[in-house]
Amino acid sequence: MEAVSVSDALAYLSALLASDELLSDVCIRGEVSRCTRAASGHSYFTLKDEQSVLESVLFKGGLGQEHLEVGDEVFAFGRVNVYVPQGRLQLVAEYIKPAGAGELQARFEEMREKLSNEGLFSESRKRKPVEFPKFVGVVTSKDAAAWLDIQRTVTDRFPLVELVLAHTPVQGDGAAETIASALALLGSLPEIDTIIVARGGGSPEDLWPFNEEVVARAIFASPVPVVSGVGHETDWSISDLVADVRASTPTMAAMMVVPDSDDLNNSLELIVRNMDSSVRNGIAGGVNQLNSRVSIMNSNIPDVSMLRVRVDELGGRIHLGSMRDLLRASESLGNLKNNLKAVGPQHTLERGYSIVEKSDDGKVVTNISQVTLGDEVKITVSDGAFEGDVSRKIENLD
Repeated sequence: MEAVSVSDALAYLSALLASDELLSDVCIRGEVSRCTRAASGHSYFTLKDEQSVLESVLFKGGLGQEHLEVGDEVFAFGRVNVYVPQGRLQLVAEYIKPAGAGELQARFEEMREKLSNEGLFSESRKRKPVEFPKFVGVVTSKDAAAWLDIQRTVTDRFPLVELVLAHTPVQGDGAAETIASALALLGSLPEIDTIIVARGGGSPEDLWPFNEEVVARAIFASPVPVVSGVGHETDWSISDLVADVRASTPTMAAMMVVPDSDDLNNSLELIVRNMDSSVRNGIAGGVNQLNSRVSIMNSNIPDVSMLRVRVDELGGRIHLGSMRDLLRASESLGNLKNNLKAVGPQHTLERGYSIVEKSDDGKVVTNISQVTLGDEVKITVSDGAFEGDVSRKIENLD
């Protein structure tokens, strides 16, 4: 057997790799564990997985150099060869792109730039939700915690509002198309004042349907304002950017859509006090002005008894008329306050209704499927609450 030189052996191996169908044009996925950018513009880095490492290089002019950050997972496209002078196996990359969450972020940025250029995020086109809605549409899953949170929040704040649920999956294949269809369906109902699109927190992959173009365009096309409450406070989606209002959570979305009846009561009481003070001050000012003019008349006009009597009568009539106006205003404001109290939760309880909550988690029971036999429940009535167990379930046969 004839001996060969080290250089010849390495050159032969390099030629073999260059002709290999797999390794001459390969995509390798790995984590960047080391990266050095040379003054020449070349990037030298290492890809690793749980078991191995591979020295790699991206020469000047290669694409995706900005994705070479230590700790990031990337796809590296190129060829495997041997660097003959040092006898080192390496990947010569030509193109780098992010993998996993990084890839999703890149897709997010690409979609955001595209839709922004089209004007879908323009603040000038965004609308405020109706101040006192009657019907609010909700796009979410009927089995999600987000739906229960929205129901409880709306019931506590403004029970006159009726929620209309368009049930849809909120993650997985096909979810984006279903969400878009649900938005279009609710938008076609003339009684809907505002739409909430919501889901709780999750991984970037779970939240991805709300970054799809079809959902963004459905929100943009909605004839009524749309409030987006997707994920947690730190999560941002394309839905948040195109919606008329972005809420940090589903609960916050519900709070933005309906007013608080307690706040309304407080505001009404303040208006009543201000009006009462204004009317009383006006009356007092009028009386003082009249008295002043009477004094002037008394000092400048001879003693004319009949004229003085007439002036006194006129002053009395003005006073009585002002008091009647004040009484009417107070009665009108009292009626408004009573009407508002009549729609509050406490009045509803006083009419014989009650609120049933599960004792273990405090969730409000709105349908029979939420409880099972033996569950402990808390029942709130107008003057207190009591607890009990579910011993029998009676289906509504209507």
